[in-house]
Amino acid sequence: MLKPVTLIWLLMFPTLVIAQYSPLSAELAKTVPIADVHMHVDFSAGDQPDFYLEQMNRNNVKWAGAVGSYLPNTVQALGDRYIATLGQGEFFTVFRNSGGRGLTNIDDPAFQRLFKNAENAFVAKRIKGFGELHTDNHRSGPPEIRRHIRTDNPVIRQIYSIANKYGGFVQIHAQMDSEFEKDILKITADFPASTTVLSHCLSTDDADDLRILFKQRTNIVCELSSGGPIAKRLSLGYKPSIGNVFSATELKKDWKKLMEEYPNQVMLGSDNCCGLENQYDALIAELRGGVLQNLPPDVMEKVAYKNAIRVFKLKE
Repeated sequence: MLKPVTLIWLLMFPTLVIAQYSPLSAELAKTVPIADVHMHVDFSAGDQPDFYLEQMNRNNVKWAGAVGSYLPNTVQALGDRYIATLGQGEFFTVFRNSGGRGLTNIDDPAFQRLFKNAENAFVAKRIKGFGELHTDNHRSGPPEIRRHIRTDNPVIRQIYSIANKYGGFVQIHAQMDSEFEKDILKITADFPASTTVLSHCLSTDDADDLRILFKQRTNIVCELSSGGPIAKRLSLGYKPSIGNVFSATELKKDWKKLMEEYPNQVMLGSDNCCGLENQYDALIAELRGGVLQNLPPDVMEKVAYKNAIRVFKLKE
C-alpha cells in the first residue's frame, strides 16, 4: 500500500509515472541512423532515384526499400543502400487480370516468370527478398485492391521456397485472425531459413497480435509503417487500425513493452505511397519522435537500423 505522502506526491506529479522517454533517448532519436524497410519507389512519383536519395539523405535514412519491383535505375543510384525486391508488381498484375483467386494459381505465366527471375536475381545478388505481397488487406487497403486469400497457398509456398534457399525474406501484408495465425506459423516452420516481415505490424493497434507470433517464431518480424497519425490523416478513405500505435511524440505503452520484450523483431517503415510521396520528412520525424525517443537506447538502435542490418544483410 502506498504511504499517504507518496500518494499525494504521485497525484501532484502524474506525468512522472508515465514519463515517455529519457533525455538520452530523446537526443539519440534525433540522429540515430534509420533503415526504412517499407519505402516505395515505384508508385506515382515513378522511378526517380534522385527524389528518394535526397529524401533519405536529409533524414539520415541509410537504407530503404524492401517493397516493390526491381528497378535498375534506383539500384544504380542507391547502391547497397537499396533493399531490392521482386514480387509486388507481379501480384498486382495477376490481381488485375484474375482477381483474388488468381493469386493462388501457381501456373499463372506472371508467377512462373517471377520464380525464374527471382532465382536468377538471388544468384546474382541483385535482390534480397520478396514484397510487399498482399494476401489479406480486406480492411487495410484501398477498396480497389482489397482481397482476402489464404497466406498458405501454392504461390506463396513457392516464393518461400526460393527465399529459404537463399536466406532471403518475404514481406507480407496481412491481417490477424486464426486463419492467418495458423498459416504463417506453418509456413515459417517449414521454411526456417527465410524471414517473414509483416507489413505495418499487421495493421493492428493490438500488440498482442504480434506477441502471439513473436513468442513462437524468431524468424517473424514486423515493421511499424502506417502506425502514426500522418497515415491516418492522409489515408484514402479506409481506416483499419492505422494511426493508432504512436503519435508525433508518444508510443502506446503496450507497444513499448512489446519492443522491449522482443527487441530483435520490430523495425521501421515509412510506407510513403498513395499521397504520401512528398511527406517523407514528416513521416520520418514522426517515427523518431513517436517511436524511437520512447525506447531505451539499446532497443532504439535495434528498431531503428540494427535489426534491418541483420535481417537484410546490409552493409554498414
